[in-house]
Amino acid sequence: LRTCRKTVFLVINKVDLVSKSGILPVIASYAENFSFKEVFPISALALTGTKELVDAVANQLPIHPPYYPTDMVSECSERFFVAELIREQIFEKFRSEIPYSTAVQITDFKEREGRKDLIQAEIYVERASQKGILIGKGGKALKEIGELARKEIEKFLERPVFLELHVKAREKWRKKEEWLKRFGYRS
Repeated sequence: LRTCRKTVFLVINKVDLVSKSGILPVIASYAENFSFKEVFPISALALTGTKELVDAVANQLPIHPPYYPTDMVSECSERFFVAELIREQIFEKFRSEIPYSTAVQITDFKEREGRKDLIQAEIYVERASQKGILIGKGGKALKEIGELARKEIEKFLERPVFLELHVKAREKWRKKEEWLKRFGYRS
């Protein structure tokens, strides 16, 4: 830290778990070894001291004109976020091997006046056995993923949608350049 020649803050988290008299010796021991610009005892869980920390960090950032229009939230398309919201539900439901072998591709995204938007997506896995697991008995797992994803997509888009999901197996797609490009992992 001494050689970096940058502003350094000392941030001590979880202060809600100890008394003030317990925190002061910790701060003192760090301060003996380094001169911090500021010290922030915070509780990220209770949001104590976090605003002050964020403000202090923001004040240290260089001033620069915006890279994008101020009303633009991201450079990514709605399709990208919708695909990620579907993948998120796969991660939430399965948490182990399957999520890391999945890719989601939006095949159709139609905004329909006076009706729910239509979103069709294909979920790709690497093996037929994964396809079966993702679909579940009688389609139960896929239906659950679809319902949860639809709710998140509607929150994100701020409008109702009809979400249709299909699962396809593409053997070892993660090792094939063509598929990596197709899913946007390569340019």
